[in-house]
Amino acid sequence: MKKYLTKANAFIFFRSHDIGFFIHFVILVFLGCSMLVSNKVVFSTTSLDKLDRSGIISCAPGSLLNESFDPAIEEVLTNDNRQPAGEIHNGVYYIKLEIREGNWYPESKEGAPVKIRAFAETGKPLQVPGPLIRVPEGTEIRATITNHIQGQAQELYGFYSRTSAPGGLNDSIIIAPGETKEVIFNAGVAGTYFYAVKDTAGKRGGITPYIKNQLYGALIVDSKNEIPDPDERIIMIGACATKLDSGLYAIQFVMNGLSWPYTERLRYRQGQKVRWRVINANPLVHPMHLHGFPFIVNSLGSIHRDSVVAKKDERLVVTQTLAESRTMRITWIPEKEGNWLFHCHLVDHVLPLTFLRKMETMDHTNTNLNAHAMDAMGGLVMGIHIIADKKFAQKTIKYPVAERNLTLVIGETKDYSGNSSGKGFQLWENARLNGAVGQGRATSNEFSIPGPLLVLTRNQPVAIKIVNTLKEPTSLHWHGLEIESYYDGVPGWGNAGKKLAPLIQPGDSFTVHLKPPRAGTFMYHTHMHDLQLLQGLYGPLIVLNPGETYRPERDKIFLHSQGGDGLSMPKAFSFEVLNSFGMSKWLLNGSDTNAPLTLKKGQTYRFRLINIAAHRGTIISIKHAGQLSSWKLIAKDGMSLRKDQQITTASTLVVSPGETYDFEFTPANSGDYNYEVFITKTDNKIKLAQLIRVRDQT
Repeated sequence: MKKYLTKANAFIFFRSHDIGFFIHFVILVFLGCSMLVSNKVVFSTTSLDKLDRSGIISCAPGSLLNESFDPAIEEVLTNDNRQPAGEIHNGVYYIKLEIREGNWYPESKEGAPVKIRAFAETGKPLQVPGPLIRVPEGTEIRATITNHIQGQAQELYGFYSRTSAPGGLNDSIIIAPGETKEVIFNAGVAGTYFYAVKDTAGKRGGITPYIKNQLYGALIVDSKNEIPDPDERIIMIGACATKLDSGLYAIQFVMNGLSWPYTERLRYRQGQKVRWRVINANPLVHPMHLHGFPFIVNSLGSIHRDSVVAKKDERLVVTQTLAESRTMRITWIPEKEGNWLFHCHLVDHVLPLTFLRKMETMDHTNTNLNAHAMDAMGGLVMGIHIIADKKFAQKTIKYPVAERNLTLVIGETKDYSGNSSGKGFQLWENARLNGAVGQGRATSNEFSIPGPLLVLTRNQPVAIKIVNTLKEPTSLHWHGLEIESYYDGVPGWGNAGKKLAPLIQPGDSFTVHLKPPRAGTFMYHTHMHDLQLLQGLYGPLIVLNPGETYRPERDKIFLHSQGGDGLSMPKAFSFEVLNSFGMSKWLLNGSDTNAPLTLKKGQTYRFRLINIAAHRGTIISIKHAGQLSSWKLIAKDGMSLRKDQQITTASTLVVSPGETYDFEFTPANSGDYNYEVFITKTDNKIKLAQLIRVRDQT
């Protein structure tokens, strides 16, 4: 009998003289499972880093899955995309692939596997993602693909030559059950691509798989004169759905085949240039956010083609949205040591929920700091460790400026935009209560949602004391600001040496020390992956250059969020139900019924757009007399654009959660304008609207 075992990623054959060993092995398995069942295992950050997932023994699963566990099916291994598959002979690349069924463990093996279809090289274990195809530009590829799935043909995409011209959109290969097909093509233009089998079980019409199907793999074409960086990482984002009795889909979100806290930990040195290729191989949109450091998007593409961003057009961002079957190549330099995160900014894609293993209900009143980072996040999260490098000379400028002292008080508030209670803020400076500076909806007990506008100055040190009067712990993340890991706002993960960033417990406080390195539009928000964001724990943050003054009559903040009555944590997800958290609704600056905004004709205003919604992006436009109005893009994610990069356009704008945009808007005509927010281009229903009344200057 031949089985694929994870231990050595190789075949192990059971022969007659191995029976004694096998009996001892079975006994050890039984004892090991008994110990796991009788003892609750809690992994710390250190133990997770040293965890050898291949050595964890799979016990009898207990989960939400209806299907029975079939131990006779081979195990699917996870692929970190470090080693290319196939072989090159005389300049021709050869690869033999098979499509088979297997048991996949996107978490630890203490939970249930998911029975999926996946790719493997012939004679080797199944993998998620599929085997990495990586060849130089212009290489001839000869691939054979065998379909071992009984009774179901497979529709394969991605095995065709990439060109800069349109085409390839309909180049699919149908492989019947039991059939083997050979495909010969030239790799084509250099870029970041992938191959995939289209789902036929779901209603969505995209190429990327998700219904019990992880049939996708990276296809990288290197430039002819390019020497691949051995440290470059290829990260594939996947989603696997299993239908439950309720009719909803339980979804496992993964990065290179694993969900947090089991995703790979990436390690870099201070000052090291980091190169990533990120591929979204599932049918959902993911705004990907990097903590601590801005990154440069070098190319944006899809399964079909790639587009290199010209050097003159490159810009720094902290969040980049990847739609279905989209790809990006990015570079960044870690300037600060410590622990950081790269994750999707949609709350329902990073929830601490699982349908594969037993998990206690998240209760903030008994949350343990050591287990918080591991147990209070899930899904599309990847951890990064930056190691100090003495040779890296970080440029610091000392200013003889005293540290400014602010206090943010977090507390319960009632009448949250006409709904039930929420969670808001008070802002104090030098022991005096500040008003909301025109932002946020102040309530009778002086807490506001969103939180009061924080106006800071570039390179001026500030100490912000966060006081928690809630009945549960919380945290605050300073989104887009380059600060120290310990103050970044991820409890149990951010660090200063061996000291971990704390949970701010009820009745306790924590002081954050920061010195904003750049001027721009940012935000602060809770980093608890639960309902706190929908309940109001977020606010706008503006950093000005030294000598500048905030002018509310010219600076207009449009902060998009979600909240409302009947909020609940989802236990599953439905593609047909867009609202995953109950009866949440769209809010603009904390309200869904904003008073008209009055502007002056011919006057230039700075519109600061901030999206901190929980689970949907937005499409924004400004219209006058039914026609789109022009505005000039001047900044993204707090990063100012050069003059030659600034764009004047009369078009709609997609703003995803975790993104900020700055525009200059000069109304050319008097009359009524409408700031409108939609969810999709095909959906004509306005989710939010702000009336802008433009008057002649007097």
